[in-house]
Amino acid sequence: MIHTQPNNMPGIQKINHKGKEIIYIDYRNKSEEEMLEIASSLRDFLLSDPGHHLRLVNITDTPATRKFTAYIRELGKETKDIPVRGAIVGITGAKKVLLSGYNRLLGGAMRPFDDEESAKDYLVSQ
Repeated sequence: MIHTQPNNMPGIQKINHKGKEIIYIDYRNKSEEEMLEIASSLRDFLLSDPGHHLRLVNITDTPATRKFTAYIRELGKETKDIPVRGAIVGITGAKKVLLSGYNRLLGGAMRPFDDEESAKDYLVSQ
């Protein structure tokens, strides 16, 4: 698997899985400030490259703070027309409810998985 970081953006990598490129967003064990910085970089990346892409988000052991959740909601509204096939790992308890609401409200395409390997296989399956 090849890992490259687009334009030196911490927390965001391009990975290759079975010959397909996946944008990997890693929020694991990050503070709220670091998570907001990563989300802001993701926003900039998506708006600069609005073509269809595969996205894997890892939120294992991250806080679902109000500020971060509000930012992600706004990011979703701003980028809702960018085609994406998405997977997310690290979703438990209340975060599943938040994801479900996000997907319903914004037509989100983030599907939860228990592990990264299953998520990557799903992303490249079509």
